[in-house]
Amino acid sequence: MIIELVGIFATVIILIAMSIKTTTYKGDVWMRIINLIGSAVFVVYGVLLPAISTAILNAALVVVNIVHLVILKKEHNKELQEKSNENKEKEA
Repeated sequence: MIIELVGIFATVIILIAMSIKTTTYKGDVWMRIINLIGSAVFVVYGVLLPAISTAILNAALVVVNIVHLVILKKEHNKELQEKSNENKEKEA
């Protein structure tokens, strides 16, 4: 029974992540973070069941979400730097 609750909890987290609007940086980041948490809970669920394919798939999704978060952060920092440089050029 507790194992099923873990699976249901993970499902709800993933559903919440998929309902987030991802047209902004903040939305993209929140979707990835919540999806990462849901995938991590699914890893636990897969191990407890045991359903190794579920655990492996969601472990891979944790990695994918982390990679995308790093990429999003780098792109965001680059955009901020470019805007800062543009403002400095306008002031000069």
